[in-house]
Amino acid sequence: MKNYDALHNYTAKNLIKIMRLSFMFFFISITPAISAYSQTDLTIKLENVEVEEVIFEIMNQSDYDFFYGADLFKGLPKVTVNFEKVFLDKLLKDILPKNFIFEIFDKEVIIKKKSKNLSPNSIELNQEEQKRTINGTIFDSDGNPLPGASILEVGTENGTTSDFDGKFTIQLENEDAVLKASFIGFETTELIVGSSDNVSIYLNVEDSFLNEVVITALGISREKKSLGYAVTEVSGENVNTIKDNNLASSLSGKVAGLQVSGAGSLGSGSRITIRGNNSLGGNSQALIVVDGMPINSSLPIGSENNQRNAGSQDNGGQPSFEPSIGAGGISDINPDDVESISVLKGPSAAALYGSRAGNGVILITTKKGSRSKGLGVTVKTNLYVDNPMFLPDFQNQYGQGNLGSANLDRSAGNWSSLSWGGKLDNSQQPYYDGTIQPYSAQTNNVGDFFRSGLRSITSVSVSKGSETGSIRFSYTNNATEGIIENSDLDSHNFNLRAVANLSDKLTIDSKATYFIQEVTNRASTTGAQGLINYVYSMPRNVAVNDLRTYQMENPSTPDDFKVISYGEQEGNPFWQSLHDENSVRRNRFLAFTKINYKFTDWLNAFVRIGADVTHVRDNKIYKPGHHFILNGSMELGESTSNELNTEFLITANHQFTDKISVSANAGGNLSKRSSEGMLVRGVDFKIPTKFFISNLRLVNAPEQSPQAIKKVNSLYGAVNMSYDNFLYLDVSVRNDWSSTLSVDNRSYLYNSASLSALLNKFIDPEQKFFNLFKVRASIAEVGNDTDPYQLKQTYNVPGQGYLGLTTLSNPAVKLNSALKPETVTSSEFGLELSMLNNRLTLDVAVYEMETKDLIFDVPVPAATGYRFNRENIGLVTNKGLEIALGATIISTNNLSWNTSLFYSKNENRIEELVDGLDRFVYNTSTDGNLAVTATQGGSMGDLYGRVWTGETDAGGLPLGSAGPTELLGNAQPDFLAGFSNTISYKDLSMSFLIDARVGGQIYSQTSADLDRKGVSERSLQYRDTGIIVDGINTGTGSLNTESITGEEYWTAMSEISGNYVYDQDNIRLRELSIGYNIPDVSSIGMQSANIQLVGRNLFFLSKSAEDIDPEAMLGTTLGVQGMSHMAVPTLTSLGLNLTLNF
Repeated sequence: MKNYDALHNYTAKNLIKIMRLSFMFFFISITPAISAYSQTDLTIKLENVEVEEVIFEIMNQSDYDFFYGADLFKGLPKVTVNFEKVFLDKLLKDILPKNFIFEIFDKEVIIKKKSKNLSPNSIELNQEEQKRTINGTIFDSDGNPLPGASILEVGTENGTTSDFDGKFTIQLENEDAVLKASFIGFETTELIVGSSDNVSIYLNVEDSFLNEVVITALGISREKKSLGYAVTEVSGENVNTIKDNNLASSLSGKVAGLQVSGAGSLGSGSRITIRGNNSLGGNSQALIVVDGMPINSSLPIGSENNQRNAGSQDNGGQPSFEPSIGAGGISDINPDDVESISVLKGPSAAALYGSRAGNGVILITTKKGSRSKGLGVTVKTNLYVDNPMFLPDFQNQYGQGNLGSANLDRSAGNWSSLSWGGKLDNSQQPYYDGTIQPYSAQTNNVGDFFRSGLRSITSVSVSKGSETGSIRFSYTNNATEGIIENSDLDSHNFNLRAVANLSDKLTIDSKATYFIQEVTNRASTTGAQGLINYVYSMPRNVAVNDLRTYQMENPSTPDDFKVISYGEQEGNPFWQSLHDENSVRRNRFLAFTKINYKFTDWLNAFVRIGADVTHVRDNKIYKPGHHFILNGSMELGESTSNELNTEFLITANHQFTDKISVSANAGGNLSKRSSEGMLVRGVDFKIPTKFFISNLRLVNAPEQSPQAIKKVNSLYGAVNMSYDNFLYLDVSVRNDWSSTLSVDNRSYLYNSASLSALLNKFIDPEQKFFNLFKVRASIAEVGNDTDPYQLKQTYNVPGQGYLGLTTLSNPAVKLNSALKPETVTSSEFGLELSMLNNRLTLDVAVYEMETKDLIFDVPVPAATGYRFNRENIGLVTNKGLEIALGATIISTNNLSWNTSLFYSKNENRIEELVDGLDRFVYNTSTDGNLAVTATQGGSMGDLYGRVWTGETDAGGLPLGSAGPTELLGNAQPDFLAGFSNTISYKDLSMSFLIDARVGGQIYSQTSADLDRKGVSERSLQYRDTGIIVDGINTGTGSLNTESITGEEYWTAMSEISGNYVYDQDNIRLRELSIGYNIPDVSSIGMQSANIQLVGRNLFFLSKSAEDIDPEAMLGTTLGVQGMSHMAVPTLTSLGLNLTLNF
């Protein structure tokens, strides 16, 4: 028996035990679930005995230790017990009076009487009920004073802090006062004030930081201190406060080495890269794993089929196209269901995923039901108003026309849609609709086109727990109005998860998620034909609302159906948003079941089966009269992708000595992935008001993507060894067998090893400065394999053969039966420090990755009958540095301030390609003036374009270099940085995130187009005066003396892409939230309530690129990085969050 009547009677060892146990008791007593910890069967038969004798008998039959006051049971009536194979908690409930409370933690039990003022982790002193002034001192466990510790009288706002010598003085408000003392890095302690006016409070070092647990590969939980590689964990709350339609956007600026780029259009996906681009083939995106199951994020067959190849080598450098919504991937995950996100940055961290781990892994762990016995209900409502973050700067001095004059009557022909007309002087001039209107500036016609988009996200979750399991159901609806009228997103997410503890050995965990999303009239961003182009290109005297009349009323003839716009062959943005149709509907079902069995205390195993089924339907209709397709067209695509994973894992843990322990894992995975799709397209509607396939006069042969199946079988193992809680060695191996490779190459082995050492026990054993001093190193090998049906040559069968004959034709790419997987090897070194009682942390990582045998389509002469041969070639390296710094600046009972800062830099280099090929073009811009390339000796995403030669033609026009041949920069940033802060004061809290992207370049074809069309503010220059370009006139061979107009100058300069390649440098206030915990809500039946004002993308602190957001790329594939062309404006979001817990 052990008691704790008075503090001075205890050894330091027992005191630490009591404080830890008491803290756990306090926590659990708030959320009652007190029977889940005691599963030992007891058989006790005693008659008319003291309660303490029953306690002794329990201790004799078990390993439990009891803690209670020496006189606690004095005066209690004797009891009779007759139990056989009963759980401990049931027995204690039977023998203890109702005014007693107890808690069981591990093999230790604490018992005490209830007290309305006594928290269960209080240290009891002699009590004397009187008000007085208390003097005291706060010490650590070694007797050193702690300055700046917080002391609070429990149940009041009365508090103080200790001075430099750890001393404090406090005037008590209650006679039976309880003091709570806390200090960052130490366990909080409560003290019942007795008769003494001078108290000493000892705080023990909190080991929760050193014992932080993170989720690693295969969903295995590991102590972070033992890892020899870099893993960053982001809490669900951190990505759930300021919601976006895409969960990936909420990771921006929060993880060193993680880069997220968006495509801007409503519902579009994101490009997520970790530590640079490893593969030439455009697939450098991280693997997404949800609750241990990889999910599909491939692009579907659909109306945006071109984008499937945009950015990949077999596109051969054709112009880029608009971004795809894709198969969803991470954007289909409901942020409200996320418990945590672990980013496995390097191959060492992700090695157990083998051939899918070449680009890093993002592990998402979703929530389970609460273990509390009551029914828990959470309702969240998020309302946001979205507006363009910024728009280009437009001129408002000159109107529609050319050569400095307004257009003549439109019926006379030669009607210009450009803004190179005369000065806007309010004179009466011909208008595009045939009327005469004042020639006056419409200063905000572009801004007035956009509306304030309303985004409403409502989530309801219900959870219930018991001793035998838990269940959680959630539903979330996202109703988003885009900033473009009639462009909306609506999604529904249903999630059900249940955990059943069938016995103390057998557990079943099952989850099913159904997601449906429909995006209607998504704004087309196909460059010159996209909606944004016709908004930004609006002549400066056109009133935007006049364009709402986009077609003649009651049209009857083909001419009547034609679009009404401000120029010939020009689109009308309202036609595209209100009349044409462009919708994508996606249905997704995710489910898994995991069965876990604990054979012994040291051996357990699980089997997990998971499925991911996605169906996408894509419908695009250009209605008759469309500016580009006069008789209209229709595209209808459907695709289905499935992934089925079955895996098992056996885990054994053994403590060989008091210093040596080993954990071993062995498992396997069967993965089956399949996809199929169909695309039908045609033109010329027979009945111009009915829109279905059979109403088309000309229907192309269906483009079918027959079912493609890929199977990968895997076996893997890992051993984690630790010595004396300071030295940790991890070794893993995985072998994959892929159906997409030949028999000789389909088996490939990957391995990794890591070592970490906690040196603080030698450098600073008393932890006076360092709480953690850890060094780590790792090496690993992982890979990338290929898609199905890449080994045997196939041929195309045209829908209509030559002269009606059945013909076969070669595809563009000759396949290769000897194809091998790409191999990524890496080495990493790291340093982790925790200092000043864990108030300051530092994590530094240096890494190098090398990718060889890259799968690439090598250009070949046309005489071969093909355009490319698919081969394993080349060598790509990535080298980088990551730094993460965290600090707790202030930590008191009422006020806390935590901050973190990260920096990451990656250098990508193409060391080798193949003989005869030193540069490859991924894509060219639609104006032909810029090419995104991969260059030997350079980097992926090198931008080549045209520069001014310093010469003019004979007429004085500036000349650009021939073709996109001059290196202008690279799309990859030099470094990324993020700075986040969380400040709380009592019930108020505030957090903000500032992030930066520095270096890297982007081509703004948007800016080039605005200058060419005379609508940009820049184009005002030289309008009145003209310009003589300072250069050599090629016609005379001497200094140019020919004057040209501003229109001629900007038209020529807009064709020279070097003028519009900007640095991506930008620093922005990414997120801001201000919250308030509403007090005293229990009286109205709630547990808690919180309200927050939130904002995203509020403003730029600095930005180099004109007219565009440098992070809004043309699409999500590798080959369109570094290009921006008429993207939908980046949104500033302001909103209100309300969270109610019942």
